[in-house]
Amino acid sequence: MKVNAKYVLLLFIMIALYSCTVVKEVPVKVNTTVLPLGDTVKLYDGSLIYTLPQTVLDFTVIAEKTVRKAGPYHEYANEMLGLKDVISTDQVIWTLKEVKINPVQELDPSQFYVMKSDGLVQTNALSMINAGLIMDVNPLIYKNREFDNRNYADDDTRIEYRDMGSDIYYDIEQDTAYRLVDVDTAFVRIPYVLERRRQLGLSEQAEHTARILLELREGRHLILTGEATVFPQNRAAIDEINRIEDQYISLFAGKSYTGVEKFYFSFVPDHTMKNKPVVIFRFSNEKGVLDMSDLSGRPVVIEMMSNNELAPVNMIPDTISPGYDKIYYRIPEIVDIRVTDGRRNLGGKRQLIYQFGKKVALPANYILGK
Repeated sequence: MKVNAKYVLLLFIMIALYSCTVVKEVPVKVNTTVLPLGDTVKLYDGSLIYTLPQTVLDFTVIAEKTVRKAGPYHEYANEMLGLKDVISTDQVIWTLKEVKINPVQELDPSQFYVMKSDGLVQTNALSMINAGLIMDVNPLIYKNREFDNRNYADDDTRIEYRDMGSDIYYDIEQDTAYRLVDVDTAFVRIPYVLERRRQLGLSEQAEHTARILLELREGRHLILTGEATVFPQNRAAIDEINRIEDQYISLFAGKSYTGVEKFYFSFVPDHTMKNKPVVIFRFSNEKGVLDMSDLSGRPVVIEMMSNNELAPVNMIPDTISPGYDKIYYRIPEIVDIRVTDGRRNLGGKRQLIYQFGKKVALPANYILGK
């Protein structure tokens, strides 16, 4: 009886343990659809919106600008100071140095998609975003982007001639005039002195400036040779004489400066531009960077050369039918970019261009991780 009781107790424990086991639920089929965003597509809570990337080329054009400004007395430079080869005409000279290319991935406004599901969405979209295959709506990608600033204003204030160098700019001329005075039955002419101010002509101002300049040189010579009655204790006086001399010489020889200017603008390649030269802007040695429509400058072109490795891939049409358990994305194309002005190579880069590629869909088992 004791043995039978043990078997009954063991059977009771087994039945209790079996009744406590959890029965696995049968998985429910979840349908996830992806459609292009449009007027006919309805959005629900929990829908995921993503877009395909497009490659935008940000250009930084580096040009050198040289401004040459003739002095007001340039016609008398050789006559009064013996200076030759002076600047005789105002001139602006531009030199195109380099074009830097910075590819940036932006949202393609024509390639927005909606992913919606009738259950819990299971997707590797985040991994695809991190890999750069698709993009979420993220405004941070437009942060710190330079705006199109190809327009520029001439700033020649640094070479203005504020001091003409002359010690006088007008002369006092005296003349004798007469006025009639009625004395009894006669008129008497009484003389008086009339003073008039006469502005000095340009040649006279140049002569005064040249005289002051020669006096400065003579004074510096006396100081350096020890013949001056008052000898300065440091180089301050010599430095000031040199500064004034350079300023006065520029009134005859002219002034010039050279600076580097940078221009920023963006360019969105189109698939029709592949393997052909495309004008992106124009450049003039007199005007600098110009718009592509300004025919006064020579064209600067971009060439995006591709070997068409993706030609055998079947492209998905833009009118996409509902795709179940799929995510559409682009296969970017490898392109060799070169910018030239017809004379030399200004910049180049090897880059992926997304809009040159083709749209495909990832398989369901990869997307949903089944």
